[in-house]
Parts: sequence; structure tokens; C-alpha cells
Amino acid sequence: MSISKRQANLMLFVVAILWGSSYVFAKLTVEAGMHSGLINACRGTMCVAAGSLIFFKKIRQMTWTDFRLGLVIGTINFLGYYLQTDALRYTTPAKNAFLTTMYIVVAPFLLWLFWHERPQRKAYFSIALSIIGMAILTNVFSGSFHLQYGDFLTLVSTFFWAGQIIFFAKYAPAASSPWVLIFMIGICQGTMGWITTFFFERPTLIHVHWLQALVPLAILAIGITFLAQGMQITGQAYTDATTAGLILMLESFFGSVMSVIMGYDPLTPQLVIGGIILLFANAIMEVDLRSLPFLSQQHHSS
Repeated sequence: MSISKRQANLMLFVVAILWGSSYVFAKLTVEAGMHSGLINACRGTMCVAAGSLIFFKKIRQMTWTDFRLGLVIGTINFLGYYLQTDALRYTTPAKNAFLTTMYIVVAPFLLWLFWHERPQRKAYFSIALSIIGMAILTNVFSGSFHLQYGDFLTLVSTFFWAGQIIFFAKYAPAASSPWVLIFMIGICQGTMGWITTFFFERPTLIHVHWLQALVPLAILAIGITFLAQGMQITGQAYTDATTAGLILMLESFFGSVMSVIMGYDPLTPQLVIGGIILLFANAIMEVDLRSLPFLSQQHHSS
């Protein structure tokens, strides 16, 4: 299947909406007494079960390239998600959301450092705008901003999220099927999650309300992890890593919107203004600025 860059970006836009909704469901699983390792373990196991049932034939034809790619991306995914979720025990959700979006800054520089690919000049402006938008959206500077242990964990997780964006864009197209990669990501999430749970979270298991956690877990695993990541791999094969990162950064905006809809947060001016700035930053990456009438006239006259 071949799609245009615009269609790929639209697909990633839908992924950002799905990822944004995941905050509400993740919150419900945490409220049910689950820790980060156990959430990962259950998400991964359910993802593998769904993949085995739906894409059994494709998985059976898995290549050595699929296996290696899935192992690397799955490990990156697990570490990013584990650190980001675990950080919430030591810092506030607003700071966690704001600092997580720093992956948009990290990704272009990782590309520059390891792959010697310079970002487009307009990317720097979009990144700066996105950071301003995210700071307003999360209201992160309203109080005193001190870097705590949880903030450090979140910042470390941004390197893994940036790595995942780059690997999806650069190497995922080499896989025989995006769903085989999702299956491998699920195996990594599940295996590493159960190992983490066994060694570090066993005392917390008696406090888990399994019935309460089951529905949000199933939505996280099948609707968001399985479906959204399949769309992400497909979409990223037809766009560049920086644009993908800026679109997926809207996840936090949609997370805030979903939180307002579900009654967790009030609708604030910060949410509206920050969201508009984020959308504008994405629009800059989408539009060829040289094709705009007033800029093209200046270009010809110079």
C-alpha cells in the first residue's frame, strides 16, 4: 500500500488523538492499583493475543529482519513508557507531559548526531513554537519549576521516544508487515513488563482491583497500543521524522481535551491558547512556505 505524505500525516494525526485518549485510560488503570511494570505486562500480553488471532499468517512468515527490528523498537518502547509512567510517582502530570514533549527537540539532534541529517530551517521555528505552546498548555511555569527525580526520569524517557520516532521512520518500512512489528513490540512489552513486575512490584499486586482495571487495559492494549502503533508505523514510512514528531506531539493536547470531556480538568484559556499554538506549529511543517504568494513574490524579487 502506497500513500501520499499528506495522507500519512493525517494518519499520524489520528494516532495523536488515540494516544491522547490513552491518558484517561492509563489513569483509570493506575487508580485500579496497577504500577508501570504490570500495566506494560498486561498491555503487551493482550497485544500479542490480538496479533496472534488477527495476523497469524503474517506472523508465521516473520523474517529475521522483522525479529531484530521488533526487538530493538520493542525495547525502546518499553523503556520510554516505563520511565514516563514511573516518573508520575515523583512529579506532577503537568510537568510530566511538558517534559515528555522534549522528544521533539531531541529527535532532530539525534538525527543530526548519528545520521548526519540536518533538519529543515523551519523545523527550528516549529519546535520553539511547540515548546511555548506546550508550556502554556500544561501551565508548567505558573508555580516554581524545580527539576526533581521524576523530572529527570521523564527527561531520560524523551531519548527513547525520540529514538522510536526515528526507528519507525527509517527502519520500519523494511519490515514485511507493520503488524509483525506490533506483535514483536507486544512480546517485548509483555516479557519485560512481567520480569519487572516479578522482581520489583510483587508487593503491590494484592492492591490491584482487576475487574476495575480490565476494560481500560483492554482499550489501551488493543485499541491504542495495537491499532495506533500499526497506523504510526504505516504513516511514518511516508513522512519525515521531524514532521511525524511534531504531529504526534499533539497527543498531549488531545489528552487535555479528552480530560476536559471526561470531567478530569476544566476548560481553561491555557488549554485553548496552547492548543492553537501547537496546531499552528504543525501547520508550518505541513505548508511549503515558498509556495505562499507573499513569500514567493519576495523570493522572485530578491
